[in-house]
Amino acid sequence: MWSIICVVVRSGHRRQGVTAHLLEGAVEYAASRGAPAIEAHPVDPDGRMDTTMAFVGTRAMFEQAGFRVIGTTDAVASRMTRLIMRRDL
Repeated sequence: MWSIICVVVRSGHRRQGVTAHLLEGAVEYAASRGAPAIEAHPVDPDGRMDTTMAFVGTRAMFEQAGFRVIGTTDAVASRMTRLIMRRDL
């Protein structure tokens, strides 16, 4: 199993679709190396998230990249439960 552990986009380049390209590139790379699936552990904030914790990603950004929620973890980020999301390759 492969994992995306963080997604960091430099200030000034956010909200321009960079994250979508990074996620798709990571998925393509994992697939090209024979990974059966790729997982991530984002959070599901009610609104905008504190940028100091945004590196874990959000449910919405991973859903847009074709991931689905398969569970939760005991871990938290900014007091929010981290999800387990997977995209089968």
